[in-house]
Amino acid sequence: MRTLGGILAIDRIPDVTRMGWPTLRSAYPSTALLNAMREMRETLAKRSAANAAPVLGMIGADTGEDRTIAALNFALAAARDGARVLLIDADHATHALTNRIDGYAKREVNRLGWLSFGTKASSAIKTANGISILPSFGSSRTNGAIRKAIAQARSAGDYDLVIVDGPALPWSAEDRELLDLADGLAAILPTNLDINDCMETIIAALDGAEHKLTGVILSELHPVANVTQRKRQYA
Repeated sequence: MRTLGGILAIDRIPDVTRMGWPTLRSAYPSTALLNAMREMRETLAKRSAANAAPVLGMIGADTGEDRTIAALNFALAAARDGARVLLIDADHATHALTNRIDGYAKREVNRLGWLSFGTKASSAIKTANGISILPSFGSSRTNGAIRKAIAQARSAGDYDLVIVDGPALPWSAEDRELLDLADGLAAILPTNLDINDCMETIIAALDGAEHKLTGVILSELHPVANVTQRKRQYA
């Protein structure tokens, strides 16, 4: 007999390409973006310790979802190349990724309990896309748990790449400690904002750690805003 809960239940394994964000498809041809992501992964591999999964931190000055969407697509690109990817939501302010996968996160809460968060990388939610997602608590107090999850992922050999989405600016001292664990950082710059201002904000926040920047990604997710801005310039 099917209960109402069973009828309304969502699929057992989430598909991140169906969460409403623009994402890479498995059959999508190779592009300049994919090649650039591969080059960034090669740089990360050179910076990381031997036999340890490289850690990439996604950072940005914008409070929108551009950084999270870029992190998700980077994870999909790496998975497409055969990498086992752990994607961690460390944006405790907006936790956009966690919000999208909330139904699956609740199922993990019931089965494992939040107390297991961060103690095992296996507590992450597996997806149908070759990546696992570790959701956020929504509190900076989870940075310690995230650090433990990163250390476990590096030592256990379960993943080939760890991507940390966030934290959002301004960074606390704990946020800086979390980003210090990354082998490299990727700056996400939305093209609907002043790119130079965003980059200056990020460099100022890095406070001498600019050498960790592995690459810069321009996010063009707001074409309407750009068109509107051009119309105003020519009006």
